[in-house]
Amino acid sequence: MWPFESENTVNASSNRFGGCLRLLAWAGAGLLSGFWTANCYAQESARALTAEQIVAEMTKRNQERSEALRGYTSLRTYRCEYHGFGDREAELVVKMSYMSPDKKDFTILSESGSGILRKHVLRKLLEAEQEAASEENRRSTAMRRDNYEFELAGMERNADGDLYVLELKPKKRNKFLFRGRIWVDSKDFAVVRMEGEPANNPSWWTKKISIDVRYRKVRDFWLLANNHTLTEVRFHGRAVTTIDYADYRLTEGEGSPATRPNPTGTSSSCAAGAAEHSCVRDR
Repeated sequence: MWPFESENTVNASSNRFGGCLRLLAWAGAGLLSGFWTANCYAQESARALTAEQIVAEMTKRNQERSEALRGYTSLRTYRCEYHGFGDREAELVVKMSYMSPDKKDFTILSESGSGILRKHVLRKLLEAEQEAASEENRRSTAMRRDNYEFELAGMERNADGDLYVLELKPKKRNKFLFRGRIWVDSKDFAVVRMEGEPANNPSWWTKKISIDVRYRKVRDFWLLANNHTLTEVRFHGRAVTTIDYADYRLTEGEGSPATRPNPTGTSSSCAAGAAEHSCVRDR
């Protein structure tokens, strides 16, 4: 599931820029100096690292997290809504079990709605994710300089702290690569959000595919939280596909990535990103 910045994001950026100008004026008048200094410090600290340094540290941390993660189970809800030549919708509730380094099992707990969407969209997502989990695909789509060009676009701040914003361009044609932006936590150097589109259009029938993927922290690991994809069909209609991830249960004995190495672990990958439109291997 694959978006570039929405109009709301652009408007929000403009509003933030306008807010900075007002803060400059206030700071010049001697007002809010403490607030202004703190924000300037945060922005300067973000610029202290180059894109190359951020990617190097992210690659290192991803490897540590991947090696430390033994396995987990999670509950997923897949939904698809099509609006065009007749409205249709479908849903799958799935239990997913993961065992390091690449074993994934899916158990469909319930399904409802359009049989066409369930067979040709939702079940295909499960098949694609299993394909993406192979060692070859993980290696060829890992979020590192072998596969992507990275450019530092700036920094943003959320409730949890500062985020580096990086622009990504794939270096090769691969159905599991994407182009767009990632947001990287400045403390854990983990991807917390991914927004973009597939490196390759998967079908002539699709005019545009936009994705927005979010992650959340579970113990020491950043795991998928939700996944939203908007697909515009070439002649008429559009489809909205979402995946919600819940009830993560890590394998007993999971520890800190720095203290629980697993020699058989593999580097994190964006292969699952194209398959279910995630990044930094679905953990």
